[in-house]
Amino acid sequence: MSYILSAQFLSAATTWNGGTSSNFGTAGNWSSGSPGNSEQQATINNGNTVVLSSDYTSSSTYTLTVGGNSTLNASADFTATGLTVQDTGVVNLTDGAFTLPKTSTNNNGAGLNINSGGTLNISGGSHIFNERSIMNGTFRVTGSNASISMNQIGGGNGTFDFVFDAVGVSGVYGNLSFPWLSIGATSVTVDGSSYTGGAASFTLINGNEHGNTPDASNFTISGLGDEGVGWTLDITNNLGGSGLGNDIVILNVIPEPSTTILLGLGGLALILRRKK
Repeated sequence: MSYILSAQFLSAATTWNGGTSSNFGTAGNWSSGSPGNSEQQATINNGNTVVLSSDYTSSSTYTLTVGGNSTLNASADFTATGLTVQDTGVVNLTDGAFTLPKTSTNNNGAGLNINSGGTLNISGGSHIFNERSIMNGTFRVTGSNASISMNQIGGGNGTFDFVFDAVGVSGVYGNLSFPWLSIGATSVTVDGSSYTGGAASFTLINGNEHGNTPDASNFTISGLGDEGVGWTLDITNNLGGSGLGNDIVILNVIPEPSTTILLGLGGLALILRRKK
């Protein structure tokens, strides 16, 4: 009996070996065949770089783990019932649609786990995280070209990292069936050094229900104090329960007072010149 159980356990897992190419969907690149076709656990480790550039559909469910200095670069549609990014692991979602489907009544299943030292970087595509997210590593949003929908945002003491492009940055929205925040211990960093737009407001995080948001002291914001651009934060923390308002973090980009004064003086000089 123990032999049979051991054999069943081993047959339920597959590990990346890159035997054929760097393509995620090629069965020969895995020790026991492609994830989800007969295996319920798939692991990428040992410093490998894996590319998922065409839509990938499995015949059954599976969980995916990326770690051991390995990187998954995904730019197409795929699904996993759980995604774990271990320390030194990196997952880049640059396009397509990654989906964590709903597997539990209250959306508290395996979901997304970013371990300390792990990084999930989203720079494009439309991604849905239906189950609970535990973040002790880095959840990075780069640029303004992604759509991110989540249930039960947060948990853990990791970092939300927002990196602006020239026009702004995408937000993280808890706008699914069971949304709430649990990110009171989470740090938030913002890099606005590439931003070239004017005054605007950007929703960084919207729980769309109730929970807790990070305190203002948890924020580190850089790159928005140069060339006449400053910022303010609007943080709404709704602890009252469902239906009483959103937990939301909004970053307002504003002209600095010195720039406003200079613009005003310039306009006044132009008026005086016209009067002459």
